Amino acid sequence: MQGIGAMEKEIRMVAKMYETRDAAKSLCKMQNMDYKETLKPYTDIIKAVMAANKIEHIPALLKISESKTYQESGGNQLFFMAALTEMMEPSQ
Repeated sequence: MQGIGAMEKEIRMVAKMYETRDAAKSLCKMQNMDYKETLKPYTDIIKAVMAANKIEHIPALLKISESKTYQESGGNQLFFMAALTEMMEPSQ
């Protein structure tokens, strides 16, 4: 059984994921970009990293986060996080 601290940490992480997804949706709307199409390349990269390394969603994103492309662009970070969230729990 998880301790309360671990459960609270997971809840906070999930809340941040949803906040990030909402921010990505808002940005796409403001820029007249199709949200799902914008996320597609990020989703494809996450899936490729998962398959190549035989790992799950979050470890794949952690691996991606080590890349220069991820680290140098706040936009890429936002869209990778949104793509991960959509993969784990698709929005309507």
